[in-house]
Amino acid sequence: MEKNPISEVILKIPPSIAADIGSREILTLLIDKALGKKDLYQSKIKLFESKYGTNYASFKKKLEIEDENFQEWDDLILWEGYLLAYREWNAKYRDLKLCMK
Repeated sequence: MEKNPISEVILKIPPSIAADIGSREILTLLIDKALGKKDLYQSKIKLFESKYGTNYASFKKKLEIEDENFQEWDDLILWEGYLLAYREWNAKYRDLKLCMK
């Protein structure tokens, strides 16, 4: 099994909070944040898939052979951005989940 590289971070928080929260809880908060972002971008991707009835790759191919439709090209750029953001947050989510083991 490959070991996941990790970095140690030191947080300065008020003693009243430090007494009530542990590193595992902080990690859980980070996991929840990553999951929320991942789900947000996934929902935006699904909106485009529903709007155009296809996936990103097929839609991009279609636009490359058709006449220019500026609204569809704008949507393609947004769609690509959502895909990149989804992949980034999904990777962060997976990495954080590995830290819980």
